[in-house]
Amino acid sequence: MLTTEDIAFMSTLNEFQRRQFLALRAITLGRHGVDKVSKFIKVSKNTLYKGMQELKDGYTPVQGKQQRPEGGRKSFVSQHPEWIDAIKLVIEPHSAGLPQDETVIWVSLTVSQIKSEMSKAEYEISEYIIRQILKSLGFRRRSFIKDLPLAESKDRDVQFNNIADIREQCEELRLPVLSIDTKKKELIGNFKREGKVFSTGQPKVLDHDFETFAECKIIPHGIFDVAKNVGYMTLDSNHDTSEFVSDNIERIWKQHLEKMYPNAKTIVLLCDGGGSNSNRHRIFKQDIMLFSNKLNMNILVMHYPPYCSTFNSIEHRLFSQISRSWSGASLISMKNVADKAVATTTSKGLIVHVNINDKTYDIKRQIDSDYERKAGRRIVHQVNLPKWNYLVKPN
Repeated sequence: MLTTEDIAFMSTLNEFQRRQFLALRAITLGRHGVDKVSKFIKVSKNTLYKGMQELKDGYTPVQGKQQRPEGGRKSFVSQHPEWIDAIKLVIEPHSAGLPQDETVIWVSLTVSQIKSEMSKAEYEISEYIIRQILKSLGFRRRSFIKDLPLAESKDRDVQFNNIADIREQCEELRLPVLSIDTKKKELIGNFKREGKVFSTGQPKVLDHDFETFAECKIIPHGIFDVAKNVGYMTLDSNHDTSEFVSDNIERIWKQHLEKMYPNAKTIVLLCDGGGSNSNRHRIFKQDIMLFSNKLNMNILVMHYPPYCSTFNSIEHRLFSQISRSWSGASLISMKNVADKAVATTTSKGLIVHVNINDKTYDIKRQIDSDYERKAGRRIVHQVNLPKWNYLVKPN
């Protein structure tokens, strides 16, 4: 029937040629030829009949193709266009979108809910088919991302250009540019956190994350050296005040940065316009003046415009990586939090140093009586956007 030479020859053929070769052998064998070849080669009889029909029709495939243009199984979706129309009717009342971008539309129904609504309309189709139809309509499983500012700042682009220019100049002059901010507060205790970890069993945590059951709530303050790609985290369980921020910068400068920038006479601080380092708070400027005196250095402060904190380098180059290290497992102690942060690294060589600050800070400090006199002499506001850019000089 088929010799070893025939089988060896078949290994050199493509699918179309092999199908017609076997069909020709079945024809040569005469009656029951299809049955014999099918059992011997273990090929479908339909394949042999298809090859016979191709020989009869004189069909030759287009170069590079082994099937007829109409070959291949038709998808269920293409065979039932009425299903698409029915699903459109089901999801339309449950669809929403963004006024700013009409191309973005989302549906509040789950696949199982859509299936239930389709059943009510007497369409019995599987969840798999529903997913295929949603995919054909452009829907994918996506999560919302925080990317839209709450409002537009009038001088947003101008300030971004100011910051970019200063960073470029500081890079040339080898002056330190420090991006500072306070990360989201974290509860210390056996509480559930976002993310997953590898484990040999099912980890269990408390079923409620009430602050009253926490050991404490930590305030993670960060300072990020933009040029060196080094982060300095300070953990505190007291209060996020401007004095706390100033103490952190002073300590990090004396312990780390002074050796790295021995010739620097100016430090550039990039910070948000709100919180403990708000551009509107006089207490922040007062503490920066004290800090400037202690280090005998100029401090150039540049605030990001309102609603633009996500553009601060520390957010996406340090805090996002710290969050990744803290995800999954509970933060059970201050030391545990510090150890996880220190272990944070990236492919670009991020290094993280961590310090625990146990000092108690007064949240009711008053402005010094001679603040205005000192500020008028020591704080020089930039002509362009003075509320966001100012230089603090030592005595």
